[in-house]
Amino acid sequence: MQQTQENVSSNGIGIIVSDDMTEAFVSLQNSDCKCTKEEIIKFLADIGVTSGIRGEAIDKLIAEKEMGKNYLVAASKKPVDGKDGWYEFLFDIDIDTKPKILKDGSVDYSEYGDVPAVEEGQKLVVYHPATESRDGENFLGETVLAKKGKELARLKGKGFYVSDDGKEYFARTSGRAVYQNDRLVVENELLIEGDVSLSRGDITFADDIHVRGNVLSGVTIVSEKGSIIVDGYVEAATLNAGKDVVLKNGMQGNSRGKITAGGSVSGKFFEQSSVDAGEDVNANAIMNSHITAVRDITVSGRFGIIIGGELHAERYVNATIIGNMAEVKTQIYAGVEEDLFAKLMAKEKEQEVLEEELKKVVNGISQIDILMAKTKREDLQGQKLKLIRGKIERENMINTKIREKQMIMDQMGRANLAKVSVQKTLYPGTRITINGVTAKIAEETSHVVISAKGSVVEVQ
Repeated sequence: MQQTQENVSSNGIGIIVSDDMTEAFVSLQNSDCKCTKEEIIKFLADIGVTSGIRGEAIDKLIAEKEMGKNYLVAASKKPVDGKDGWYEFLFDIDIDTKPKILKDGSVDYSEYGDVPAVEEGQKLVVYHPATESRDGENFLGETVLAKKGKELARLKGKGFYVSDDGKEYFARTSGRAVYQNDRLVVENELLIEGDVSLSRGDITFADDIHVRGNVLSGVTIVSEKGSIIVDGYVEAATLNAGKDVVLKNGMQGNSRGKITAGGSVSGKFFEQSSVDAGEDVNANAIMNSHITAVRDITVSGRFGIIIGGELHAERYVNATIIGNMAEVKTQIYAGVEEDLFAKLMAKEKEQEVLEEELKKVVNGISQIDILMAKTKREDLQGQKLKLIRGKIERENMINTKIREKQMIMDQMGRANLAKVSVQKTLYPGTRITINGVTAKIAEETSHVVISAKGSVVEVQ
């Protein structure tokens, strides 16, 4: 309660009136107060408090005579604020699907992807509209405005439909329900119980695929636009995903297992496997594998080791241990080996040529428009349409060149940061190349960061 005024009578009565003039409190200011009920009511009237008097509260004050205690002795019609509308979610929206970091620094993928599954037609969300507000009235007979409740906008997203009254949301399809970044999304998911083997056959699906068991040798699984999650192990199979691939265990590829992902690839281990990721590769161990990542390769944990094979990352390679005492040949590449600046200049030149061609085409269209306006020759319409198609074609090609240039500049940015970090031991037999500059490790070293400066490899 905020105080606007405090009045004290000569016989030791104190009165506090709330800011909105809807509540009055009385307290005894000294122990010798001999005030009566009538005197308190008169004192209230003197300051304009004549309605909503609570006689029982005044009686209690006189009986208790507790010094300094505030008694609510008058209350008018208080305003009732409306409550804002709110959404009640009928599924758990606070799901932490990120892999967990264990005490030894390794990553636990066991709960990754365990997002609530929903059935087609299942009710997902109920909207509770804002409640009405009621204005109040103070002791002076003035209206005290209540705060009105605000209605919320309808939820955005996909994979659901809304009831006619706009209060209930239902899953349009069976799959996974997620509420993130103020969006409700029901993603179609193919859930496969048990193993995927040759007897079951290859699998191709547009959206997410979740395999509860293992993926055995010879099988191909393709998620055209979504992610692939495998709870068990993967043998010499082929996995291809538009987004991420997550193996809650790992892959023993027997030199024939291959994973391709538009996003990141994660798993406990990759052995004798080939992985090509459009973003990052994360593991607790990589052995005798060919790994390529557009961004980073991270091998974490106390025994996070890279042994054998060939790894390429355009930015960082981070590991606890690289190589072993047997000096197994291990090749690590960070950054890029091609001349990106020359590549960028070539794309710039190609764009300039297309822009000159576009200018000529646009000028040709303008000339035809002028000629048609003067001569009314409709036979020129076909020629104009041909030029318009050429204009659209060149505009699309120019946009493609712009995107290609941006990709090269992004690649240059990653390459400028390229380095290899080893938290514990880097063994001989390892060959490290940073942006085309190679260093062969001849002695065992520990706790090092390797980068390139010009044509020289720096070990720190």
